[in-house]
Amino acid sequence: MGEHGSLQFPDAPMLATTDPEVQRLRAAVAAKLIGTAAIPVRVGRFIIVERVGAGAMGVVYAAYDAELDRKVAIKVLRPSGDDSGLRLRLVREAQAMARLSDPNVVGVFEIGEHDGNGFVAMEFVRGSTLREWLAAAKRSPSAILGAYVQAGRGLAAAHVAGIVHRDFKPDNVLVDAELDAQGAPRVRVTDFGLAQTGALSEAATSLTSGAMPSDLLVTRAGVRVGTPGYMAPEQILGEPTDARSDQFAFCVALWEALAGERPFAGKSASQVFEQ
Repeated sequence: MGEHGSLQFPDAPMLATTDPEVQRLRAAVAAKLIGTAAIPVRVGRFIIVERVGAGAMGVVYAAYDAELDRKVAIKVLRPSGDDSGLRLRLVREAQAMARLSDPNVVGVFEIGEHDGNGFVAMEFVRGSTLREWLAAAKRSPSAILGAYVQAGRGLAAAHVAGIVHRDFKPDNVLVDAELDAQGAPRVRVTDFGLAQTGALSEAATSLTSGAMPSDLLVTRAGVRVGTPGYMAPEQILGEPTDARSDQFAFCVALWEALAGERPFAGKSASQVFEQ
């Protein structure tokens, strides 16, 4: 007890964080306590609205672009002791998507850095992944084919631009919650973090530190990238890939959507390859 009967606690420093969602919640709590408006949390010029998802590479937030009065998605890299590889993947993804202007590919608006972490601002899609969409209800074969036709158009646009996705799967396709005049959702391919685009521009250097891993720059012998259940044989062997590798993954995903199982079972790349 203190001098006036109040409890005394040792001083505890506020835990530092670069997580925009934690910063936003702290600002909201502080504003409620003192009765003032919450100070907006920004990533670049974008005002964070809420956290909407997370993956191995980073966290995705819904945000507001006040300059252009639009909602956007912000992918922020996870903090890492040595994140040069992750930064390069982020740059690769942004550059690949920025080279594409197609209704079936998620658009990119900006790439930058916030509190030492790289971020990319993208088109906001209110909906779900293709895998979630398939699991949410029993879909007719025609509805499934319609969704995959759109995803195929997005992949084809990437191939025309000289881009190989290298990780096509239902988790990397977004299905819009809004329907078109025909009652069908718009489908967009996303997550080009493993894309093969050839030489990267100088922007890659500005957002990376230290040596850039050679296996992230180009596809070459001995490098294995992708998701085992959808990888083409040449990917499993670490051999060079091209558009046909994406076509293989696309067909595996479509088979899975229609048949309810993948044509090649196995949890590891070697198990899949043996079949």
